[in-house]
Amino acid sequence: MKTIETLVDDIHNVLDSESVLDISEELYGRFAARMTNLMKYRIAAPSDHKPRLRISNIGKPCERQVWLSIHEADKAEGLRPETRMKFLYGDMIEELLLFLAEVAGHKVEGCQDKITVEGVEGSRDAVIDGVLVDVKSASTYSFKKFQEGKLTEDDPFGYIGQIQTYLEGSQDDPIVTDKNRCAFLVLDKTLGHICLDIHQKVPFDVKEITRGKVRMVEGPMPDRAFEPEPDGKSGNMKLGMQCSYCNMKKACYPDLRTFLYYKGPVYLTHVAKTPDVPEV
Repeated sequence: MKTIETLVDDIHNVLDSESVLDISEELYGRFAARMTNLMKYRIAAPSDHKPRLRISNIGKPCERQVWLSIHEADKAEGLRPETRMKFLYGDMIEELLLFLAEVAGHKVEGCQDKITVEGVEGSRDAVIDGVLVDVKSASTYSFKKFQEGKLTEDDPFGYIGQIQTYLEGSQDDPIVTDKNRCAFLVLDKTLGHICLDIHQKVPFDVKEITRGKVRMVEGPMPDRAFEPEPDGKSGNMKLGMQCSYCNMKKACYPDLRTFLYYKGPVYLTHVAKTPDVPEV
């Protein structure tokens, strides 16, 4: 019987195999069906979801971002084609890793099951060998945090809060036999490395944290979690990394100005000296 601890090695063994693998038509069919549904969801079907608090938002470090995404959703920046491609690619990687886990002989179930915690809904990725698993694709830089077990020290997108809330919502689920652990199954999308980052169930009250997020959404707009930072010695102030990636930044800073440097856009909240680069 396979266990979660050997998952990465077992997937590597599948990829190292020089013999013909005995993969059932049923397994191929399930994989093909999931990929088809993924394409329909990401490409063919327009989103008709009403903005609301979801488990994927629970761990986000900036409550203002969450509040704005619900109350002022019409001000969100549209996704550029390259961003949509990244999301599509990430979803495809998730399905690939889960397929390889099954091929490697591990029990994969509960994929995209609906989870509810204190009225907040979400969809978990999977349960593998009785352990709740969130599948991620990451840059080489971000992958190292998972590989070295340092996500708790640097978690800018709130992945820990998200997976712990899924674990809380799965406590009464019989297919989740390990009630005290959860794990990230992660692929370095540049180099192809795979790792499994296992976390213990947190000792604090996840339900109370979730209730607090519900109260936050129902209340007035929260303060910003991050403030602008100096842009060199020019006197200009710019958004930091966290805010630069936020799709609600223009709702948060209505007078935000964007300048195109060779390394990418810089978002200025205060302009003391106009940069000598194009503005958009």
